[in-house]
Amino acid sequence: MKKHVLVWLLTAALLAGAWVVSKVTLPDDAATAAFPRVTRIGEEAAVRNLVVTITDVRLADRVEDADGWSADGTWLVVDLEAASAVTQDLSTLSLAQLAIGDRTFSATDRGTTFAQQRLVTGVPRAGSLAFELPDDVTDDRATLRLGVAGAGIGEVLLDGVVDLPLDLADLPVESAILLDENGWARR
Repeated sequence: MKKHVLVWLLTAALLAGAWVVSKVTLPDDAATAAFPRVTRIGEEAAVRNLVVTITDVRLADRVEDADGWSADGTWLVVDLEAASAVTQDLSTLSLAQLAIGDRTFSATDRGTTFAQQRLVTGVPRAGSLAFELPDDVTDDRATLRLGVAGAGIGEVLLDGVVDLPLDLADLPVESAILLDENGWARR
């Protein structure tokens, strides 16, 4: 009888141990997940090879660039200054995404924007990113995520990213916005 009780207690202990191990084990993608640095508008944020300051965020019904390109719709425009921190190798602003709920929007490459901008070490460049959005998300919360390439081109794994939480309902809506020309920051 004692032997049966001991077997059942040992089985219960092993099952409890297995349950604890399954709960404390990191997800499969934890080894390649990015290291986010949360920032605010006007605050300089630095991660491994990116230093960025988001200077302004606003919504618009139309965006235009200095070359004459324009588009109507619902646009989120992000003005920023960015530089690489350590090296110019793989220092392109390759990640510019806006996450709203379970949907992710990439910055447009139409017109003259800061998307895929090559960064210079220690010398900030300035410009605008533009995200074309559906009308039904302008009252939601969002997260802007910026990053440079990590191990491979277009890959931001194992590298730092900058996250900016946004409440889209609180942003001013303008009828038209002229995107900043890409150039050297004025500071």
